[in-house]
Amino acid sequence: MGKKKETAGGSGYLFWALVAIELFMSFSFLGYIHIEPISLTFVYIPVLAAGCVLGAREAACVGAVFGLASMWKASAFYVTQADAMFSPVMSGKPLESVILSVGTRVLFGFLVGFLYQAAEKGKHPLAGVIVVSSFGRTLHTSLVYGCMGLLFPESGFGITNTLQDMRRWDFLPFILIMDVMISLCYLFCRSDFLQRLLYRVRLLKQASSAGVHNRRNTRILAFLLVLVLLSSFSVALYFTNRIGRVMSGHGIELSPEASYDVMHLQIQFLLGMIALALMVIIVIILYQKNFNYLYYKARLDGLTGLLGRNQFFQAGENLLDSMKWDEPGKTGCFIILDVDHFKSINDQYGHPEGDRVLKEVAKSLQAVFGNRGIIGRLGGDEFVVLVHDQLTREEVEGLLNVLKDRLGKIRIQDERITCSVGVIPTEPEYTIDELYRGADRLLYEAKKKGKDQFAFGYRFQDREMEKKSGTEDGPE
Repeated sequence: MGKKKETAGGSGYLFWALVAIELFMSFSFLGYIHIEPISLTFVYIPVLAAGCVLGAREAACVGAVFGLASMWKASAFYVTQADAMFSPVMSGKPLESVILSVGTRVLFGFLVGFLYQAAEKGKHPLAGVIVVSSFGRTLHTSLVYGCMGLLFPESGFGITNTLQDMRRWDFLPFILIMDVMISLCYLFCRSDFLQRLLYRVRLLKQASSAGVHNRRNTRILAFLLVLVLLSSFSVALYFTNRIGRVMSGHGIELSPEASYDVMHLQIQFLLGMIALALMVIIVIILYQKNFNYLYYKARLDGLTGLLGRNQFFQAGENLLDSMKWDEPGKTGCFIILDVDHFKSINDQYGHPEGDRVLKEVAKSLQAVFGNRGIIGRLGGDEFVVLVHDQLTREEVEGLLNVLKDRLGKIRIQDERITCSVGVIPTEPEYTIDELYRGADRLLYEAKKKGKDQFAFGYRFQDREMEKKSGTEDGPE
């Protein structure tokens, strides 16, 4: 489950990479290999890959890209009559052609996505993935030929043509190649290498540590992206210009149909270059993200792996700027806690044992609040959390009780670890430093009550109790 979650966290990059690969294969030799007597079509493999590693929705989107590319390529005068059915311009049946080109590929993506999801829930997910991949070509040809027979009966094609495809001599070798490719894709997307990379991307996004260093890197990256795209357009335009000059130099005059076909091929060339540029862009972005992570990691707390003091306050200020306060009765919160009687733990059991306790506390905080905010260690046994989710007091108490239970499982001989906690809600007018000071005051109030206690700030307290006491606990 952990690896699947990390893949989901980086699904945007994987999705756009597969879109780029689909476009590149659609407009290059890699998608269609025709070397007599071999004729292999790999162009729908990115659809299978999307269904395998992302899901039905993403596979359907990649299928739509496949269908649109197919429809464009069929919209030329040099295509065969059978290919012309895929073009709303050439077929004479615009709606039917769109359904044939795009509709069947979208449906294909949905179906293989659901089949892969079902296969991965089995006892042997990789074997299930291979079975679905082996069935992929037949499913695709069945949908396409079936749609041809239904919408273009005059073509003579129908669902029975799928059987002819299965009897081709290269059918089994192709299935074997496809199974290997999808299996490698499946294993790569669950490899430690990719999971570490996607984890780093997710961690950077979660921390929201957009300091001056990162803003500078973002500007550099944006410049590189624009440069790559402009380069792609310039190469395509140069190619177009050279073709015109060569033909003019040899006195070749093209008919309107031939001119259209040349322009059609030039646009295909441009789309292929843009797809290649998009793949390069994604690689650059992931490289930059990895570089930013290494910079980010160098500033983490060495013992626990949490944000250090400076990093936490910098990231916290940026996070406050992006937080919302639009749900009545709910808000984010600033939490500060320290370990009860931690000094005596160090004195009685030694600093290595104290370090172990701090690491276990950090793990517990990450387990409870890791997806809800940022976590830091300010020094010693003092930890802080800035929760960006909008929560009620009851929800915060529920999370703290979960934390309390987890901390209770940390043992030193027969003693269980407890913490004192101060909690104050976030307010749009308060800075991270003001929230810290208010929460720190609440922490000492919790300590006065005894160990293993929570103290809540103003908006998390009962208003009637506050009126009776005549006090308000808020940021100073």
